[in-house]
Amino acid sequence: MLLLPPKEDKEEESDEIQELDLGIVGHGPAGFTAALYASRAAISVACIGRDYGGQMGLALEIENYPGFENISGIDLADKMRTQAEKFGTKIIYGEISTIVITEDNRFLIKSDMGNYIVTALIIATGGTHRELDVPGEKEFIGRGVSYCATCDAAFFKEKTVVVVGSGDAAATGTLALSDVGAKKIYWTSRSDYLKCERIYVERAEERENIEILYNKQVTEIKGTNTVEEIVFNDGTTLKADGIFAEIGALPNTELAEALGCELEDNLVRIDDDCNTSVPGVFAAGDVTSKIKNPLNRQITTSVGLATIAAISAAEFLQARKTIKKD
Repeated sequence: MLLLPPKEDKEEESDEIQELDLGIVGHGPAGFTAALYASRAAISVACIGRDYGGQMGLALEIENYPGFENISGIDLADKMRTQAEKFGTKIIYGEISTIVITEDNRFLIKSDMGNYIVTALIIATGGTHRELDVPGEKEFIGRGVSYCATCDAAFFKEKTVVVVGSGDAAATGTLALSDVGAKKIYWTSRSDYLKCERIYVERAEERENIEILYNKQVTEIKGTNTVEEIVFNDGTTLKADGIFAEIGALPNTELAEALGCELEDNLVRIDDDCNTSVPGVFAAGDVTSKIKNPLNRQITTSVGLATIAAISAAEFLQARKTIKKD
């Protein structure tokens, strides 16, 4: 789902190429954190992204980010962005088409909002929601099929819905649907347990409009103009007005792969200093090999890796400047 930027401050598209020290790809917690640290180090930074807040931006409530008892994903993204901008980060809302290595080993970023040449690059592209890959899914996207319960919960007040997934995203989505007054929520897991934090399960079990179903795998979504029925692998069906696929995300590695960055288990391989296999290219957050376990894909882990990536990029830039002087 595309999240629009919080304000209309886009620049006019231009063929002019702007030169900066560092380019950061991604508007999630990793991208904004890297931008903050780099800008505070007096580095000129362009932070380019399309999905504002990344996966974090889809969260209605966040309770496990230090310093905030409760905050929405968009509000946290706003605070991160504002802080980075305060120290000089250039925030750009746009779609990147290509990134190529120039003859002098810099990086040309081409986007629909301008072109930029940077000396170092941080990939913080995060992930994209996984699909159920069942008959009827694509036909009913936007007509009962959703990939963000916290985003679309308000549309299902007094309606019956199915939530698919066992992680924290599915848990918070289920509770969000309950909060807005969904008539009935069937929270389904394909296994005999839930992977989310136990506190979410306890809260769900206390809600009268939530029923947890184990060992259920969706095999088909049926309906006429909108979703009407969900079919499961055991032959059972449920009448429902909507279904929310909260089954994780696929890493957005396309730009990194195009640059020649090596992958590890379909994630961008990085070392302890967030270096990729391409000199001058660093990576942070959910797109990296340091966060293989889905349970470790947290805002805090992305922020930590982004801090390391920014410091490493600053050291790389300083080394390049020293070599040029010599």
